[in-house]
Amino acid sequence: MITIGAFDGFHRGHKILLDACRDNAVNKNDWCVITFWPHPGIMLGKIQSLLFTIEERNLISRALNIPEMIILKFDDELKNMTPSEFWKLIKNKISVDGVVMGCDFHFGAGRGGTAQKLSELAKNDGIEKIFIIDLIDKKHYSSSKVRQNILSGDVKSAADILGYNWFIMNNIISGNQRGRTMKFPTANLNLSSVKILPAYGVYAAAVLLNNSWYCGAVSIGNNPTFKDIKETRAEVHILNFSGDLYGENMAVFFLDRVRGLIKFDNKNALAEQISLDIKKCMEIYENDFNRFSLSSEFKRAFTV
Repeated sequence: MITIGAFDGFHRGHKILLDACRDNAVNKNDWCVITFWPHPGIMLGKIQSLLFTIEERNLISRALNIPEMIILKFDDELKNMTPSEFWKLIKNKISVDGVVMGCDFHFGAGRGGTAQKLSELAKNDGIEKIFIIDLIDKKHYSSSKVRQNILSGDVKSAADILGYNWFIMNNIISGNQRGRTMKFPTANLNLSSVKILPAYGVYAAAVLLNNSWYCGAVSIGNNPTFKDIKETRAEVHILNFSGDLYGENMAVFFLDRVRGLIKFDNKNALAEQISLDIKKCMEIYENDFNRFSLSSEFKRAFTV
């Protein structure tokens, strides 16, 4: 049993397809997601950035217990395939005994391939388990809506659509180490050039690091108090943690926005505000961390 789609992350609308695959498979581990990289929307110029990098999407797939994910290279050859050529490519990748698709699935030259056409090709090959699902909540559960929420800083609403908190996962790089001088050391998270970033501001977060969860306070922006920072940074203060993190991999799950960025007169005023921000982040972490039931699944997936 397979399901096919671009799947920029796996939100609650996508979960309908995943559940249909799992429920109709011969056994719960006998199904597969077929997706694409680079994301077709990027290649076709329809979107400018992704909700998740391919490494992050792989983490999500493990957390959601997707048994297998086949990633097709999206290039000009794939983009211009006829429906028959695309179906042949799928069959060469995996043995197919059933197909699950959203009713608006399109593929191939000029997006002329449809879910109905792929269904006909599958039926001609004797495949009887074919499910074309009308995602009636698509206007509520869509990657476009998640993207809009992230850009505006409304990470909490984005999480309501995803079914888990939006996150950034990458390695930690060196920064200016100013936080240490203010007794609030931060980890400078490496940022992918293809990934969407939220509106500048301070965010409460749940940080997954070294097989443990921590409360975090995250600053996204260029720290306007200091004039020597030109690029956008993600600086994470991890509560109740000490140690050298350079080069370590870390996942930062955004819970809620605390405030926008402010230019302070001096670093003492900034330090006072950071202290207040941390207290607010702790409150949000304590109240919202368990809002979704996937924390243990992400922890397990992160250590694989």
